[in-house]
Amino acid sequence: MEQKKLNISWFSNSPLSATGYGVQTRINYPRIKALGYPLTISCNYGLQGNRLILPDGTLMYPLCKHKYGQDVIGAHAENAGANCIISLYDVPVFEPKNMRGISWFPWTPLDCEPMPAIIHQVLTESRKPIMMSKFGKRMAEDKGLSVFYVPHSVETKVFKPINRDASRVRLGFPKDKFIVGMVAANKGVECRKSFFEHITAYAAFHKKHPDTLLYLHTDEGAFGADIVNLVAFCKTLGLKVGYNCTVDEHGQMKPVCDDVDVVFPMQYMYLVGMPDAYMVDVYNALDVMMLVSMGEGFGIPLIEAQACGCPVITGGWTAMDELCFSGWKIPKEEAIQTWDINYMSFRWRVKVEALVERLFSAYEVKNNQDYRDRARDGAMQYDADKVCSKFWAPVLQDIEDLVCNSASKMELVTF
Repeated sequence: MEQKKLNISWFSNSPLSATGYGVQTRINYPRIKALGYPLTISCNYGLQGNRLILPDGTLMYPLCKHKYGQDVIGAHAENAGANCIISLYDVPVFEPKNMRGISWFPWTPLDCEPMPAIIHQVLTESRKPIMMSKFGKRMAEDKGLSVFYVPHSVETKVFKPINRDASRVRLGFPKDKFIVGMVAANKGVECRKSFFEHITAYAAFHKKHPDTLLYLHTDEGAFGADIVNLVAFCKTLGLKVGYNCTVDEHGQMKPVCDDVDVVFPMQYMYLVGMPDAYMVDVYNALDVMMLVSMGEGFGIPLIEAQACGCPVITGGWTAMDELCFSGWKIPKEEAIQTWDINYMSFRWRVKVEALVERLFSAYEVKNNQDYRDRARDGAMQYDADKVCSKFWAPVLQDIEDLVCNSASKMELVTF
């Protein structure tokens, strides 16, 4: 394929890392290269000390002194001969003066309403933002910004329905219980993912239906700062905690004990990164997945779960509002509006009783194949190949026109 004039420096987490940004980098960079665009990766997480060449020949640049790579973001792009920087990270950490005059297109999340002034200000210093949700696009346009829209995506050939009983056996989960799941990062004491509300709702639901199990795919929070101790909270509510992915002396998976109410993944395996096959088993084993955060920039677990045929419980605000194809969407009226003093913007904290009600609804339709089929069908619009052809291809063509064919060049920002 004939190469384009556009030469991209992709700035984000390393594709070798197990983070959400790392996974999206791994999904998207080879597809963008296949469109004919030269691309290098500048890592702000997951690579230090030296450059690295991936098996497909892609050059990765390391993080240096600045925590978020702002000391080298422009220098790495310049060294690679790039004329465009596409970043995938939270906007407030960026220092546009360090782009060295190279056109910057931030692919950015927005998880509160309205768009905070701190985000708006940084985006005005970019060439043109790329919003990853329709919600984010609407908030940006409300502020008068002209933006692109490219959603996150999922490898639907990997994340797909498989035999549920076999998945439960591999995970050590009981075959006969109604299993509720939550896949979310335990980060920040303000608990943006609303773990307290989710776990409290499950505890009330579990009292009525003891034939249930909660799987929390997250850090248990027993160690480290800026994190919530979820094990202690579960025990305070009278829930017995266990772990899966543990093996016996013969190397065989131990089943989760019958008297366990809440299960975490074995923490060492969680911290070093679970393979996709494990997560596919998780989503297939679940009867329903909950993710009703105070706000989501996108919410990849919602798409991954539904791609595997698992219905979801989510919120009707921020990006979550557009990602429920099968399940239950809780409206703002059943949440408490909160004010984020750092971002000077609104978020929503779901009411416990709203979650309890949806858990009862999900229990009533357990094993309903129609719900699982609709989940898969809806998630297919976020298939990685479809997103690349429908969104990335035209957006990159527009970016190429802006960077390579525009008479005006972006001026170096001065302060």
